[in-house]
Amino acid sequence: METVLIVEDDRVYARATTNWLVKNGINARYVLSVDNAKEFLDNHDVDLVLSDFRLDNGNGMELLEWMNTHGYRIPFLIMTGYGDIPGAVEAVKKGAVDYLPKPVQTEKVLGIIRKALERKRRDGNTKQRFYTSKSPLALRLQEHIRLVAPVDTLAVLIRGASGTGKEYVARQIHVLSGRSDASFIAVDCGVLPKELAASELFGHVKGAFTGATENKTGMFAAANHGTLFLDEVGNLNAEVQRALLRALQEKRYRPVGGKEEIQTDIRLVAATNEDLEKAIAEGRFREDLFHRLNEFPLHVPLLAECIEDIIPLAEFMLDAANQEFSRKVKGFDREVQKRLKSYSWPGNIRELRMVVRRATLLAKDDWITTGEIDIPDKGRQPGEYSLNDERMERATILKALEATGNDRKAAARLLGISRSTLYLKLRKYRLD
Repeated sequence: METVLIVEDDRVYARATTNWLVKNGINARYVLSVDNAKEFLDNHDVDLVLSDFRLDNGNGMELLEWMNTHGYRIPFLIMTGYGDIPGAVEAVKKGAVDYLPKPVQTEKVLGIIRKALERKRRDGNTKQRFYTSKSPLALRLQEHIRLVAPVDTLAVLIRGASGTGKEYVARQIHVLSGRSDASFIAVDCGVLPKELAASELFGHVKGAFTGATENKTGMFAAANHGTLFLDEVGNLNAEVQRALLRALQEKRYRPVGGKEEIQTDIRLVAATNEDLEKAIAEGRFREDLFHRLNEFPLHVPLLAECIEDIIPLAEFMLDAANQEFSRKVKGFDREVQKRLKSYSWPGNIRELRMVVRRATLLAKDDWITTGEIDIPDKGRQPGEYSLNDERMERATILKALEATGNDRKAAARLLGISRSTLYLKLRKYRLD
């Protein structure tokens, strides 16, 4: 059954409005503050929000802006007294469906709510939940995402080690942009056959090459008016790099074997865990394409650099796994939490998600215990990135650089040394 969340700081009025909706066949819950509303939205499926404009610790506008920022595309209705109507009108300009003068318990308002729920049902569930970061590095990344997402003209290059969630970042950019109602198309360039990469991206015409038995539209066409995400973009060959650069500059492309150009309107987001500057120096990647893609670079930190996020992120993943597997696991016991926080997570967020999903299925009781967590119990493995053994120092530094996507600042943190010390060691071992 669809759920309406009422946000109203007057408990009596909130309860009366909730009971009125329930009597009219609509499931309703209420909370008494903006903070409680955020928490409820993070942990429950909600189909419509009915919020008072003026609340003790904030207002409905603040909640609406928070929902927009965090990817909640849920119908939002503002309840208002006479004196707050100008503010409520402003809320409508920022995405609220309508504003409703109090008292709202009328047949007209009931019709507005039912129409909003019907429209949402017809359009599909467009809510996409994103994890709210806690650690300084992740919070800084989220701030940059919120800044760049609405700026449609900027290409974004997401850099980070494997498993850090680069596609997740790209999806956030899409959802928070003006293109969120259009398609998000993700392409893993690392698995594209080199001889077919151009066809996959730009399409081809019948007879363009052996096996081209009919016309094919490519990913550019599928992403038109939306966002095209190219993961591991460094794997594209020289021919496709040249065609991609021209498509981005001219906003036009030609299908393989085609004679006519097709106009395109996409927002491009690319990602890599490779050192593209090194690839440029070795002649494997075009410098002009790099600068075109790198208009706004984003770095995704290692999970090991975001200790404060490990447990909240695991709980967020547990909630998703509970829904997927129809389980009701409540959380992780204290010993499991210690192990999750002390482990080095070489596979980053991807590895954490795999561990949480498996544990959710294996859990015998309400709480996940150490028996269901499939990670080494040696803690953060102090020796893994330790420089105590001079014989292994060069190999350890290389391992840290690989784990961080050659981000020397992050590698220094992982090794437990300063950046200046790392640079000295890079010169010592001729790794600079």
